[in-house]
Amino acid sequence: MEMDFCYGELVRIYTFAQHILTAHQQGIITICLGMMGFVFIVDFPDRSTQPQLITRRPFLTPEEAEIIKSRIDRDRGDAVVDSLTFHKVLHHLRDWKLWEWAWLYLLNNVVTYSFGFFLPIILSGDMGYSTTMAQILSFPPYVAAAPWMLSTAWFADRYRKRGLILILNASAAIVGIAMTGFVRSNPAARYAGIFLGVCGCNSNVPTILSYMHNNIVGQTKRSIASALIIGGGAIGGIIASNIFRQADAPEYRPAMIAAILTQAVTIAHVGKNFVVYGRANRKAGKGVIVIEGQQGFRYTL
Repeated sequence: MEMDFCYGELVRIYTFAQHILTAHQQGIITICLGMMGFVFIVDFPDRSTQPQLITRRPFLTPEEAEIIKSRIDRDRGDAVVDSLTFHKVLHHLRDWKLWEWAWLYLLNNVVTYSFGFFLPIILSGDMGYSTTMAQILSFPPYVAAAPWMLSTAWFADRYRKRGLILILNASAAIVGIAMTGFVRSNPAARYAGIFLGVCGCNSNVPTILSYMHNNIVGQTKRSIASALIIGGGAIGGIIASNIFRQADAPEYRPAMIAAILTQAVTIAHVGKNFVVYGRANRKAGKGVIVIEGQQGFRYTL
């Protein structure tokens, strides 16, 4: 009886595990990668001198940790975690830049989610491809976006020109959306436009995030800005899912125009920041102001 009971318990456990794997198989990879990250991602410098979970040895010596912390402090002044209080949250929320970064992410994600949600529908319903071929043709633009993203990220890091890359990617998205939506007589040109649109908007995802992080001092402020920007991106997804109306199928002209306008507004905002950030940097260079309360800090244009 005891063996029957144990066998029955094992069967139930196996059935339950199989059900979880079957019902949530798309999330299993994410869960596994998250566990790997918990084990292998290196901690912050102020805690990286403690023994690691796997190696049982510290990642950094105390001397190495001090060198890294001094470099972080010189760069952005937040090597050590500061306390998060309600007063600090309200104080940082008064900074217009945090809201603008969330707004820029919202604008970009309208296009990102539009391609992600509706590209197969556009390929099949408007461009005449079969359902199977539409799924196949949805894949290559995202493959092309990977080297585009890496190359623009390298340039932005090397020359500290985030805004310039933002404008480049937004311009590519505008051209790509216009080709996809309005070049009706040339299917090859329309499909090439999808490449430009996908490369531009997807490459601006890490660019906007880096643009934000490069222009913030303090971990509390960085946390608040990150929460706002993720919220803005989610709202962009909601907008994208509602501008492609069935009544406008198969051309979806109002949605295409709306997507183009989001990128035009992005370019206008970044162009404005060239003036605002540049003026602040010049004043800081003359000793008139101290940006973000960090001596020597300069905005990344």
